[in-house]
Order: sequence, then C-alpha cells, then structure tokens
Amino acid sequence: MSNPSERRYRAEQLIMNLGESSIREDVLIELNNFIIEQSTEAMRMDLGFHLWNSELTLTILLQEVVAVYPKLLDPTLTMAECTRLCNALNVIQVNIRFGSVVWLLHPDARIGLLKANIPYFLNPFLRISENVMRPLRFVTLSILNLISALAKFDESYGQEILLLLLDTQVVPLCMHCILHGDQLIRKVATLILMKILMQEKGLKYCCALPARFLLVIQVLRQLVDTFTSEIPCSQQLKYVVQCYLSLSRVAWVGGVYDTVRTNIPKQLIDNTFGIITRDDPEFQICCIS
Repeated sequence: MSNPSERRYRAEQLIMNLGESSIREDVLIELNNFIIEQSTEAMRMDLGFHLWNSELTLTILLQEVVAVYPKLLDPTLTMAECTRLCNALNVIQVNIRFGSVVWLLHPDARIGLLKANIPYFLNPFLRISENVMRPLRFVTLSILNLISALAKFDESYGQEILLLLLDTQVVPLCMHCILHGDQLIRKVATLILMKILMQEKGLKYCCALPARFLLVIQVLRQLVDTFTSEIPCSQQLKYVVQCYLSLSRVAWVGGVYDTVRTNIPKQLIDNTFGIITRDDPEFQICCIS
C-alpha cells in the first residue's frame, strides 16, 4: 500500500473501527501491523496526526488499559489479554510520539495531552509486585517505553511534561522497576531516571529530601550489583554513570559529597566493565574517575 491516499483511507477505517467493541481486539492487531508497515518517519507522523485528531480514540485506548486493572493483584492475565493491552499501548505511543506535530502548530493540543493525565492510567502497572511483574513483563516494558517516549524534556513542551511525570510519582515507580524488573525493564527504567536527573527541576526533585536522595543512590548501587550476574550492555552502563554524574553535581553544592562517594560502586571505578566499554568511545566521555 504505497499510495498516500490509500494509506490515509486505511488508517481512517482502522481508527473508525476501534469504536466497535466487538471487533476491537482484531482491529488493534491490524492497527499495529499497519504501524509496522509505515516505513518512514513521515508515514508514522501522518498516522499519529490522524490518531490525535480522531474523536474518542485516546479514550477508547485508555479504556483498554483500565479494563485490566482488576487482574493486577495476582498474575491471572492471559497471554491474549497481555497482547491486546500491549497493542493498545503501542497505538497510544504512536499517538503521543508522532502526533506531536500537532502540538507545534496548536498549543491547545499540548494542554489537552497534559489534561489527559495519561501516566496516571499507566502507573498501576508499575506498582505491581515482583511475582505479578514477571508474567506481565511485556506490559511493563511497553509502558516504560511509552513513558520514555513521552519524556522529551528538551522540546518546547518538555518542562510541562517533566512536571507532570514528577507529579505522578514516576521516580519512585522507576526505582521500583529497577529493583524488581528483569534486565530490559531495568534498562528502560534507568533511562527514564537518567533523563529526569539531567534536568534541573528533576534533579532538585530527587534531591529535595535526604531520604529520597539516598534512596536514588542506593537503588543505583543495587542495580550495579546485579551486573555481576547479568552482564549489562554499554548503553545501560552509560545510563547509570550519567545518573551518578548528575547526582554528584548536587553533592558538591549541597555538601553531601561523602554520601555520593561512599555509594559509588567500585565496579564503575576499577575498570570491572572495561571489556564492555573499551570499544565505545562515547562511554569515556561520561566515565567516573
């Protein structure tokens, strides 16, 4: 389907069919396949534009999310239900990421996104216990990827998004995922934490209370300790190092450098991960010495 008008018609049909609850599961599968078929950024942006401007689409997708809440107390979600939820989350992500062209042209649309409070709908999936998180790992990973896509703090609406995420307790939720998730979940949760710490307001939030400041450092240290049994990739190591670098900036100013220094894992200093990082020149830029 290479003709733009045909693609647009197909997108409009799929979006319209989302309103039919009896066939919604199949439509979500088709819509996700359609997303995969969009081979260029322009195609995906066009799809995001249609999703953003279609009436009630975001409401319908969030209904799919809320419908799963009763099953979060124990691991009773079937694979089919997990797949359906992940499909809905993927469509929401395209809506947010590629529908952003609308925000640049219409500031009111940006406020609409903020008022939708999307993270609040997703947070229950990040609070689940470890035994429930394991069978729902793909759902948790999809939500973290969605939040990471939302965390574009350097764009024109970035600081509003940052404050929204901080209000929704994204920092403790990410730390919970770092402590209890698998390697991929920990990687994305660390990426989100890194993005927040690299922002002045995010750093101030994490360091506003001594207990919160210490908890962030301790969770990062526990994460590094897991690398002895699960060898990380160079990218994940960079996320961790950048988190420590951001925290050390406040440590110098706040006079709590000893706290940070004491909790910096020796593995980040003694070349324990040298075999992983030696072929990555970017890592040397953000290494701790």
